[in-house]
Amino acid sequence: MRRRIGEILVGGKAVSAELRDRALAQQVRQRGRICTNLLELGGIREDLLLRALAVQHGVATCSAADLDEIRPDILRLVPAKLAASLFVLPFRRLGRNLSLAMRDPKDLPALDEISFLTGLAISPFVSLDVRIQVALAKHYGVTIDARYPDLAARIDAGGGMVAVAPPKTPKPFLRTSSTALRPLSPDAAVPSRARPRGPAGRGAMVPAAPLETPAVVEPPRPRASEVPRRRDRAGRARGEEPSVRRRFGDRARRTDERGRRRGNLALVEEEAPADLVASLSKAESRDDIAAAVLVEAGRLLHRAALFIAQADRVIGWAAVPEPPEGLRSFSVAFSEPSLFASLRNTDGFYVGPCPDLPGNRRVLEALGATFPAVVAAVPVTLKGKSVLFLLGEARAGEALPKAMELKRLGALTAIALEILLLKNRLRSL
Repeated sequence: MRRRIGEILVGGKAVSAELRDRALAQQVRQRGRICTNLLELGGIREDLLLRALAVQHGVATCSAADLDEIRPDILRLVPAKLAASLFVLPFRRLGRNLSLAMRDPKDLPALDEISFLTGLAISPFVSLDVRIQVALAKHYGVTIDARYPDLAARIDAGGGMVAVAPPKTPKPFLRTSSTALRPLSPDAAVPSRARPRGPAGRGAMVPAAPLETPAVVEPPRPRASEVPRRRDRAGRARGEEPSVRRRFGDRARRTDERGRRRGNLALVEEEAPADLVASLSKAESRDDIAAAVLVEAGRLLHRAALFIAQADRVIGWAAVPEPPEGLRSFSVAFSEPSLFASLRNTDGFYVGPCPDLPGNRRVLEALGATFPAVVAAVPVTLKGKSVLFLLGEARAGEALPKAMELKRLGALTAIALEILLLKNRLRSL
């Protein structure tokens, strides 16, 4: 289990437990990461926080100097909207390896998405949230909270940490019988019972009477029937037998989840084209996968194309035959009604007349086809998220492609992409 950054800092005596608790309390009020709140409170250097993050995540660190100047061609590898939504920033490239600054380098879906988009092996670097936010605003023009530029300026002005004013020494207080607090006066320094009285003389001192210790009253213990029973992870009290419906319902849900994970494999176990499987198994890049998939799609359809699913839109990638105007410039937002919006993040497919929607008409135009047309579309999903769409126009006067063939092609594409991602991750280790 990954240790919390607060535990690492307190264990390494970089901060006190009191400062950590204050940062956690401020985090509840003002949001943000705990490192941001620790820096705002002061008392810890930026480099110490980076070292603690490196220990927590087990990766190298990325400082503010690394994110100050970044080449434009590297920034263009990751779109601004995607970088802002994932809180990542590409800052260096060596051959087929891209260095990526992240506030959470264990965010595997983000790593997979950037690797798939760029076709490069990703080397994650951990960086402070405040530095990533400021770099996103500087290089991509992303709008950020004014809190982050102000904090970065205070850190730079303080030589790596926010300067903290020394605390003021509070005046002593005396609790009166009315429980109100008032400052001690010179006359009140000695309790009235310790002042000289009676025969002892005006200048004599008598010992003060001992303070009465209040009696400790223990609350009544609850009866056994009132004590709440401890519950297990499933929410059942100890000793309580789960109902038959709950037992078999949990088992059914687990079985369904296993079935979904194995769904792609089940689709390709039978009658998978040997030449397609061989080509995909040798693929070393996304373009190799696209070429192999489009060869098979050309056998099933008159025209076919692959589209990349981004966070808010779909962009063109490759097609067979290549359209006259090319496909790379095509883009349609998910907010615009289309087959892409209908099939997004599903395991479905569509075969039939192309629905008369503006987004679908634009897709056909990008393919070099005319409306009306009969089309087939299938999403390629990884971990329940659509990463690609295969869409094509059926041949006129011929039988429509079988649904199982389309689903199998989508499943093979998903498996090939997953294998490629694993290869890239192994190369980056």
